[in-house]
Amino acid sequence: SQLAPIKKTFHVIVREGTSTERESYLLSEELVNRRSVISQRAGTYKDDLSGAPPNAVLLFARAFSDEYERRKAASAQQVEKESSLQFELNNANIWKRERSRAQVEAPWIVKMPYYILCFALDVGFDKRPIARFFFLEVVARCPYFAYISLIHLYESLGLWRRSSEAKRVHFAQEWNEYHHLLLMESLGGDTEWRDRFLAVHAAIIYYWVLVLLWFFSPNTAYKFSELIEAHAVDTYSEFLDANANILKSLPAPRVAKEYWGNAANSTLFAEFHLNPVRKNITCETLYDCFQNVRDDEKEHTCVAAACATPSARVVPTGGLNSTLSLSSSIGIGLAVTVAALSFAKYFGGDTSGAAAGDTAFADSLEALALHR
Repeated sequence: SQLAPIKKTFHVIVREGTSTERESYLLSEELVNRRSVISQRAGTYKDDLSGAPPNAVLLFARAFSDEYERRKAASAQQVEKESSLQFELNNANIWKRERSRAQVEAPWIVKMPYYILCFALDVGFDKRPIARFFFLEVVARCPYFAYISLIHLYESLGLWRRSSEAKRVHFAQEWNEYHHLLLMESLGGDTEWRDRFLAVHAAIIYYWVLVLLWFFSPNTAYKFSELIEAHAVDTYSEFLDANANILKSLPAPRVAKEYWGNAANSTLFAEFHLNPVRKNITCETLYDCFQNVRDDEKEHTCVAAACATPSARVVPTGGLNSTLSLSSSIGIGLAVTVAALSFAKYFGGDTSGAAAGDTAFADSLEALALHR
């Protein structure tokens, strides 16, 4: 069975600490670094370098066939769940952490779906933290894809180009979240069919919801992202505290070592940092991995908060002097205004008046974007 590595058990070893010897459990290399269900089918950019993918029909047919065969195998015999790891995650403690920190100010139209989503996660992934993290990281990439899509669209239509640097920042964020996802997959987070099914379909829905939300109000979309990222920080912090001993005794998967091992020298990693990039980033144990994930989520929270501020100028510390300036004025109101001005200019009788209106409109946008 392709899922046989999941059944691997721990080996007891004795490792020397700084002052005393301690007994710990070490996961087998096959389990920590196993190819996940998705990577077995889709491959990885690390191991399976190739050109463009086949056509979409072939890819979907291959994926459907693979999932069908896995469902038949799972029905024929019960497969052991995500892994033999017994991690803990207390939902009540996560909410305690959230209530004890500074609250993210957001309108009810954002807070309501946020609480519904968190409740669904608490119920659907209770006592299954790795599967929960897999689901979260699949969905976590969608906001940045949505934001890049719309900024690109506005640029192509000639509506707004003052936020072009945001695409670079958001791509760096998406690339970071992608490696969070690879980490969770390497730990067995995508083992169950229902988790893969929910994650994929939730990602599609989430993408289009954020596209619509950003289209009408970029600030509101960024506020929602800020809420989600802040909750992720609380979740990973609770997970680290609740499982510190076992996490420190387990080795980091190869995909994590390769990513965070070179993070301090990576320009792309620095792109989404508003604060100075962390020095001496280590990734030797699974505790280091989740600590790095938690710290990354803190940076995503900072970026979302800055983007949600209409007058903010967000400058990453990546050494490229990047500038990000986003305003709540972009969206449907901007598109309608530009369309009205264009109509008046090209179809109206007084072209000089329309030209003056165009100039005044451009001046007002400039003043708004540079407002402190």
